[in-house]
Amino acid sequence: MNNFTPNPVGEGLLRIREVANYLRSSEKTVRRLIIDGKLRSVKVRGLRLVRASDLHALIETSSA
Repeated sequence: MNNFTPNPVGEGLLRIREVANYLRSSEKTVRRLIIDGKLRSVKVRGLRLVRASDLHALIETSSA
């Protein structure tokens, strides 16, 4: 359930909903993390995406 499948380019990109499910939080909380600068994201064709590596970095910093 918590395994990421990398895309063909090699970097897993996750939708807000997927990040929220992984963190067991709401989409609103994930958006707040992005707005507060605690979680990096990219916008591709109007879709907000989070790199798997950025999600792992957030988890590492919060568990340290």
